[in-house]
Amino acid sequence: MKQKQIGFRDLLERLLPVDELPPVDRMRVQRALRSGVGTEVERAAMHAIDLLEQQGSLRRLPAEPSTTGPSVRYQPRGGHDIITLQLPGPRQRDGVVIQPRSALPTQAPARLDQVRRLIRLDDPLIFSDPRTGTTRAGLSAQLEQAGRELLDSAMVHFFGRDDDGEGTEAPLDKTLAADAMEHHGMLFYCPDTERSGSLAAAAHAVAAQALVVVAVTGSDGKPLGHLEVRSIERDPYQPADLAMIALLADFCGGVIERAERIEKLVFVDPLTTVYNRSYYDLQIRNEIARAQREQSSLALLICDIDDFKSFNTSFGYEAGNQVLVQVAQTLRAGVRPFDTVARWGGEEFAVLLTPPVSADDVLAISERLRSTIEKTAIRLEGLDGRAHRVHVTMSIGVALFPEDAETPQDIWRAANTALLKAKRPPKNQVVFYRAQGERNFGTH
Repeated sequence: MKQKQIGFRDLLERLLPVDELPPVDRMRVQRALRSGVGTEVERAAMHAIDLLEQQGSLRRLPAEPSTTGPSVRYQPRGGHDIITLQLPGPRQRDGVVIQPRSALPTQAPARLDQVRRLIRLDDPLIFSDPRTGTTRAGLSAQLEQAGRELLDSAMVHFFGRDDDGEGTEAPLDKTLAADAMEHHGMLFYCPDTERSGSLAAAAHAVAAQALVVVAVTGSDGKPLGHLEVRSIERDPYQPADLAMIALLADFCGGVIERAERIEKLVFVDPLTTVYNRSYYDLQIRNEIARAQREQSSLALLICDIDDFKSFNTSFGYEAGNQVLVQVAQTLRAGVRPFDTVARWGGEEFAVLLTPPVSADDVLAISERLRSTIEKTAIRLEGLDGRAHRVHVTMSIGVALFPEDAETPQDIWRAANTALLKAKRPPKNQVVFYRAQGERNFGTH
């Protein structure tokens, strides 16, 4: 058979069945080709090959001995051409073997119970209920179990792209983690951490004799984070085991994406994109339980837009929706990233300030939110087609845990009682709830 060497552009344009890719991935290939950037074209080609192999449009052929280094061979379904990709061979750096993922075995030996474990891991519903924690917390628990069953008691951790891990956990080596996410076509394996100058001390502290780091990517090929697999044994993993770890990373990417889509459908208000009442109901229980464990405090703010119906009457319902969206985004921008903003219903929003938070902090945050809303000019398009600039005010009722209430129902009643006081003319004020026997209301 005649051989011909071609580049990745020719591979995409002439040989690969790109038209069999999903629409989003076809668009990615077209964008890469239009860019003309060699690295982008190569990345798009490798991603397309992975997808086409997964859906059966490409069949991987047995490897053949080669004098030019490792290679992978594919044949399009129903075609006669054979595509051979020359891969960079494994290289070493400071005791870490950097292995191309595409050169790993495509079929790693697995017992039936191991396959069942992966199937359970691929169920996004496991991770989509805030009652059991965040998506990442649910995923971490499942990965811990997967490590025991799939990799003979290895410790498996997922770390998101923009953080250092959950709780007290952190990546063993941040530089290695960054390399894995930048070069997400590679798998990084240190068979003996004692022989790595950069890993030895940190690995010794957690009793990790061997370490694998591999990126977790989304469907668009962008890294979502990385997996770290730690073992208490020296050089425990053969190529088939590394292929299993790469497969586990692929499953994680799909799980995270699907779980986040489900969370948006179930727990996000479609108009304002802040959380909805269902999410608030779950989160208030979680945060009260945490505050009780930590003997700490939290606050609930019920924020109600003053005279909201006047916007609908004067400018139309679409203009009213624009007011809701702007107010929701202002509230979200005005609190800490770990606080909760939820649309309770209509023109009413719940803001949950998570523990620990002091009464003085709650007052400062509440007044800042009220003042920011008051100063924000909102541009509306009225029924007459003309642009209008309007100002909005908001009344806020505040209740504290545990000072004012100790249950989700009671803290809502307390904050709502304070809100009723805040809504009395002249409105546009923050009112703190006070129990009977004390000063009834604190008005600021």
